[in-house]
Amino acid sequence: MGSCQSSLYQDCLSSSDIRYDSSVPSSILLQDPRWGTLTGYFRVEYHNFDPLNGGAERPIPYFYRGSPLVDGPYDRSKMVAFYNHSVTDDGEGSRLIMNRYYFRPPAPLDFCSMPSLPPLESYECGVTGYSEFAAIYAALNHENDGTLSTARATGFYAPGVSSDADEGSLVTLVDDHTFEIAFRIDGVYSTVQSLVFFDNQTATISAVTTNMHRKAITAASTGKILRLTEHQFLRQIQETNNAYNVPDELRIPSPMTSDEVPGLEGTFPSEEEWCGGLIDDKSCTVSPYQEPDAKMKGGFIAMFVVIGLVLFGAIAFLIHRRMLKMQEKRYKEHFVRGIAKHINITPTSGQVMSAEMLKKEFDLIDKDGGGTISKEELKKFLNSGKVGSMDDKDFEAMWTVLDVHNTGEIDFVEFTVFLSSCGAEFDAISKEQKLMTKEEKIDYASRRISSVHEKNKKIVDIEDPDFNDIGGADSRVGKEEKIEEEKICDDAAQ
Repeated sequence: MGSCQSSLYQDCLSSSDIRYDSSVPSSILLQDPRWGTLTGYFRVEYHNFDPLNGGAERPIPYFYRGSPLVDGPYDRSKMVAFYNHSVTDDGEGSRLIMNRYYFRPPAPLDFCSMPSLPPLESYECGVTGYSEFAAIYAALNHENDGTLSTARATGFYAPGVSSDADEGSLVTLVDDHTFEIAFRIDGVYSTVQSLVFFDNQTATISAVTTNMHRKAITAASTGKILRLTEHQFLRQIQETNNAYNVPDELRIPSPMTSDEVPGLEGTFPSEEEWCGGLIDDKSCTVSPYQEPDAKMKGGFIAMFVVIGLVLFGAIAFLIHRRMLKMQEKRYKEHFVRGIAKHINITPTSGQVMSAEMLKKEFDLIDKDGGGTISKEELKKFLNSGKVGSMDDKDFEAMWTVLDVHNTGEIDFVEFTVFLSSCGAEFDAISKEQKLMTKEEKIDYASRRISSVHEKNKKIVDIEDPDFNDIGGADSRVGKEEKIEEEKICDDAAQ
């Protein structure tokens, strides 16, 4: 099969659809270096808003269900987060790991002075802060358009311990400055985060979460982002743990010693989940966008069809021409063999036969003595049985050549012209005669003598009756017959 890169074939799909371009690298940063802006260590100062009542989000009465963050005595209007975004394989891989630490300060004293708040074990209202881990895992997909497919969200981002993403959960490079992270679970909720970088050091973030059951926005926040060094990242996490008085059992290890943190074991995607289970990581799955077999351009198809027809026609013409040549050779040989019954063939006889010899042969075929040879007379001559019969097609072809004037009869001139074209056939039969054995020559001579008797009988029959009465014709013919018989016998004896 031809290649679509050839000028003969239609353009490759990859020339107009990047999804079919197999040369697009399977590395996030090699595919687009701008992704490097999203990687690294960051500090985020969040402000949370009440999407239902407006204003800053306030602490709410809490009912302990094992997750104090959901309903807990914390200041919900502001939050500090630390992001660690990295690309696997030391920046050369196809997967983006976004690990995030969230911290909430203790609740304000006026909230804690509310009567009838239920007790919360290990936490002291207005004194104890809170921290929780969250992560998003994404990888390059086969769209080759700068998007990553999200596999899973864990911790703070999931209703439970973790949530597998549904279709449409993407991390997208929108432009030189903007990144968008979309995570959705069909029928449950949808979250969209937009990060806009002003330079390599500072950016903003906005996040909105919509609850599909309630048909309402349930969380909205904005924040300022500042890039940190790894040392600053680790030091500030520890400082925030201390400043917010986060209990030791809630402090998240930093730096992380594995892909997961305590309490979230088994949530990091396995290799099977990366490679076709949850998503199709470009680096370990086969693209569904395969370049189809190349199709030849219509113009070239037409050209090759024309060339094919021309070649076919040329071959057919050559074959037909060869068949005509073979047919011509057959009927000429057949005709010359008929002549050979009456005369001794020598090389190039067709060119040097005397007018008298030609006239004798013509008269022999012209049975009715009318001065022309009809189709029936010629066919009878050729199918006499002594040289075999001629195929009807060959006979018709030969007749067409002989009857130059298309009169339905052959005159002496046409007869002579045809014999003059049979030189090669005369030569071939002359060679055959020379190669005959003695027995073959005697048999051949016998047939020629028989033919001479038959010819001379015809001559006597057509002479003047008065001349026959005095014996002139018989005497002359007998003398000629005897001379010819002696010549035939001499030829056979050689």
